[in-house]
Amino acid sequence: MSNNKNCQNCKKNFAIETEDSNFYEKLKVPIPTFCPDCRHQRRLAIRNERVFYYRNCDSCKKKIISYYHPDKKQVVWCPECWWSDKLDSFVFGKDFDFNRPFFDQFKELRDKVPTLSLDIVNCKNSDYVSYCGDDNYCYFDIAGEKNEYCYFCKFVKYSKDCIDCSFVYNSELNYECVNCHKIYGSSFLNKCTDCSSCNFMYDCRGCTDCFGCWNLRNKSYYIFNKPYSREEYKKIVSGFNKKSFSAFENMKKEFKEQSKKAITKFANLINSPNSTGDDLFNCKNVKESFDASEAENSKYLCDVLDAKECYDLDFSLYKPSFNIELISTLNLANSGFCNASHFSNDIWYCDKCNSSSDLFGCVGVSKKKYCILNKEYSKEEYLLLKNKIIEYMKSTGEWGEFFPIGTSNFGYNETVAQEYFPLTKEECEKQNLPWWDKLTSTYGKETIKNSEIPDNINDVKDEIVNEVLVCACGKNYKIVPYELSLYKKLGLPLPRECPNCRHDKRNVIAGVRKLWHRKCMKDECQNEFETSYSPDRTETIYCEKCYQQEVY
Repeated sequence: MSNNKNCQNCKKNFAIETEDSNFYEKLKVPIPTFCPDCRHQRRLAIRNERVFYYRNCDSCKKKIISYYHPDKKQVVWCPECWWSDKLDSFVFGKDFDFNRPFFDQFKELRDKVPTLSLDIVNCKNSDYVSYCGDDNYCYFDIAGEKNEYCYFCKFVKYSKDCIDCSFVYNSELNYECVNCHKIYGSSFLNKCTDCSSCNFMYDCRGCTDCFGCWNLRNKSYYIFNKPYSREEYKKIVSGFNKKSFSAFENMKKEFKEQSKKAITKFANLINSPNSTGDDLFNCKNVKESFDASEAENSKYLCDVLDAKECYDLDFSLYKPSFNIELISTLNLANSGFCNASHFSNDIWYCDKCNSSSDLFGCVGVSKKKYCILNKEYSKEEYLLLKNKIIEYMKSTGEWGEFFPIGTSNFGYNETVAQEYFPLTKEECEKQNLPWWDKLTSTYGKETIKNSEIPDNINDVKDEIVNEVLVCACGKNYKIVPYELSLYKKLGLPLPRECPNCRHDKRNVIAGVRKLWHRKCMKDECQNEFETSYSPDRTETIYCEKCYQQEVY
């Protein structure tokens, strides 16, 4: 049974199921007034993960890389200073004012407390990494975990020697792969598991030495889904000049045309019973979620690992449990409406708070208990004041709402929200959303045109790492040394697009995070399902039963 609500933001109706009402009641929060999409947009608008600037640390004054442009008023410290004993966030503590909105008071506090230049934990020898933990020798790795030598990746975990990969896990030596698990020495794979030495593959499992294939299971020496002997396969593949950029582009076109024959399962749900969404791995009773693994009894998850009893989480890892509306967090429990806070319990409306419990409206607090707006109280005082503030926030309509867009000091166009809910500057101005005009500067004037880059990787000189290239989008970019060595190791040509354009194309491959109600496209089948493939897509979409019959 469900009740319909009207979103106070976009004015569209959305459903509140009985299971939703029960969850909100257990967590003692009101039913949301924003629809799932608008809640998601609001959370993503607090996270900048790809726009970097050079500036000086406001503590030690050394030159650093930061999410925050030097012209912004935000006080920014480098990780060394921020995590040291130099930061005393209680200096900025304040009493709660029951005559003013909570969010106004919180933003004033957030603007004063020094913020972390980059949210990274235990990363070594890694530049331009963002929201990463335990990375080593990585470059422009976003939301990575225990990676080594991974370049220009997004949400790649426990992997090594990967370039331009998104949502790839436990893998090594790969290029341009999306939504894959346990792959090795491969390029241009999508939705593949346990594959090695493969190229241009879609929805394959347990395959080795295959090229341009789809829907295969436990096969070797296949080309465009046709079997060959080992000797025939090696001979034919050796004739494919992967090292040539022009030849490689032709191969992409050929695979795109050939793969139209593929059968597409309505959703990539691997060992995930009673679940809806896409790219779910080992999940149980997880609804309307995307790119989640090992989760249970949760809803509205995106890029989440090991969640239990959680709603509305983004980029939250390390066993989050019984939470609501979190983004960029690690190991939180019994918490809600927090950003970039880690290893804590029972914290609410907090930003960059760590190893703490019983916090409300705090910023940059670590290893503390019973604090409100960065002021410490006794347990009894804390509980009394917290409950009083919640009652006050109910009267102002703030309790149960995530931070409004603009409270993070990021322009909307700097945040992840722009990737999934793109807006123009004019649209942001109309909606009174912040916009930042001073995005990352380029490397300077180009020194080599794309047309001047050698077609074959074998002809590319090492000196190209000193050159400035220009993308069709107008942005300049560089090839960094280890990146070049991986292209040569994999025998692949240099890219002719900047990392951001390559990232945008992978986002398209990864798919949208929205569900449509559709029917199986196999003749005479009447099964219906929820799928992220919109009705205007050209793929042949099958239900689970028909897909299994066709593929296995």
